[in-house]
Amino acid sequence: MIRQWNEVINYLAAQEKITGSYDLAILAGNSLPYLADELIHLYKQKKVSAVLLVGGIGHATPFLRNNFKNMGIDVSDASETEMYLEYYKMKYDIAPELFLTEMHSTNSGENALFSLEVVKKARIAQKKVLLLEDPILQRRIKATFEKHWQETNTMFTNYVPIVPYLKSIDKTILFEDDRLNGLWTKEYFLSLVLGEIPRLRNDEYGYGPKGSNYIGEVEIPNNVSRAYDELCQVYAYKQQR
Repeated sequence: MIRQWNEVINYLAAQEKITGSYDLAILAGNSLPYLADELIHLYKQKKVSAVLLVGGIGHATPFLRNNFKNMGIDVSDASETEMYLEYYKMKYDIAPELFLTEMHSTNSGENALFSLEVVKKARIAQKKVLLLEDPILQRRIKATFEKHWQETNTMFTNYVPIVPYLKSIDKTILFEDDRLNGLWTKEYFLSLVLGEIPRLRNDEYGYGPKGSNYIGEVEIPNNVSRAYDELCQVYAYKQQR
């Protein structure tokens, strides 16, 4: 079933090409410390003019804290944004003042809404914006930001440095890129993947206009739907978020 997993994962990651420079990069709440490194590299390489950390306490928070702990980093028992600020101070000696911050959002909708408030208050340019998120949630986070920021005419681009293609699934999951091994528990990762397609569907149960109306209509290709349905015949979906 590895082919089916990777077909769905490739779709969810929605990787896009990065060209030129951007006004802003937003790191939305997630459990992956390497994305914090990617964010600061973008800033140091002058590919973005400003950086924004978004995230309070949500489903990813305990997993992020555990990943930092496994790295030997003792971070505060607080919001995701506060943990990242502490990480930047310890690893890069970067003061919190470099970042725009939002520390209260608990889901992707609040990530988008609350970050827009921060950007408006700071009065910074927002024409071109990079989005960084757990790659499994990347397609949905972009759809969410596009809906809640539509009045701004902002052009969002997904920054996905690594697509987490699977190599094997047994008691644990192994990725084609070894750097990702151990960052998600098996149960959490499978929950993320299997939970996303129902959320993206534009029906009464999904997040599209015909359902909760959290996002605009998202097209799910037939091959992705088939792969997802085949996975659901083998793997039980248990919500871990």
